[in-house]
Amino acid sequence: MVRALRLTDGVVELRPPRRTDTSELYFAIRESMDLLLPWMAWAHPEYNEVDAAEWVRRAARAFSDGQEFQFVMREVATGALLGCVGLNGIDRLNRWGNLGYWIRTSQQGNGFVTKAAKLVSSWGLTELNLNRIEILAAVDNSKSQSVAERAGAVREGVLRRRLRVGDVVQDAAVFSIV
Repeated sequence: MVRALRLTDGVVELRPPRRTDTSELYFAIRESMDLLLPWMAWAHPEYNEVDAAEWVRRAARAFSDGQEFQFVMREVATGALLGCVGLNGIDRLNRWGNLGYWIRTSQQGNGFVTKAAKLVSSWGLTELNLNRIEILAAVDNSKSQSVAERAGAVREGVLRRRLRVGDVVQDAAVFSIV
């Protein structure tokens, strides 16, 4: 059962999103909006609680359908919602998926997102039987690239004009975990 899935290393806990996460998720996103806007296509200045509720619904449905696997990230010690991490763009034929993550501004620099990325990557390689986990990060997004490297990903190169956020098209560094 999807609801029972829980990944943890004793510091962070990951589980599929629930309706009860909506308000906390919304407040974490609002706190972090200035840092999310340049990098996340879904982030926009008018982001509201309805948007958060719709994301939770879509993510939960996609998880139970096996289409993508988004996790809510919480700190074990406090139970605080830290952000989200997940696998999307799953290619079943070639057995790879894209790893994405974000963490609320007030929790940056504590190593939580690196731990979460390692947990999800390991789960994807073992439980989903993926051969490859990819991480795409805009070439100017040094924080996301640092997380990828700390999570054990290898930088493979730059994909020109690969990411679009709003009207801005950006080159992306591609990393992999195999």
